[in-house]
Amino acid sequence: MLKVIKLAARNLARYWRRTLLTSGLIILGIVAVLLFVAVSGSFKTLMVGQITDSMLGHLQVHRKGYVASIDNLPLNLNMKPGALAKVEQALQGMDDVVAWSPRLKFGAMFSNFTETTNIRLNGVLPEAEAKTMRCWPGAWWKAASPTAWCSAASC
Repeated sequence: MLKVIKLAARNLARYWRRTLLTSGLIILGIVAVLLFVAVSGSFKTLMVGQITDSMLGHLQVHRKGYVASIDNLPLNLNMKPGALAKVEQALQGMDDVVAWSPRLKFGAMFSNFTETTNIRLNGVLPEAEAKTMRCWPGAWWKAASPTAWCSAASC
């Protein structure tokens, strides 16, 4: 075994240009892979952040596995009624929670008998949703101007 190591060291020293070139390319490849993994991980984090931050509210509760497949809007990963009741009970018991609203997101097909396209729908309970939107009081759509319903004092 010692002879093999001596032979390898002698070859590395004899062909030093090839050794430097090969070592440099291996290092460059490792750096490229690490950079790709870091960038793709940050893109995934960014996409999940954009999805969750685009919704009103500070907290979202999902069933396990829902966020991992959120691009498909899976109906089989919606919260069961028992789990929803537990979440509701926990939220109502917290003094810091001012309002909460359940939401249902699902995909559907829209057709006019000539063409068909897919759409994404959000189902909400209007009364509960209105409580969670602090900048949109009960009759925001009746305001004279768009800025009247969200003044600095109300937000």
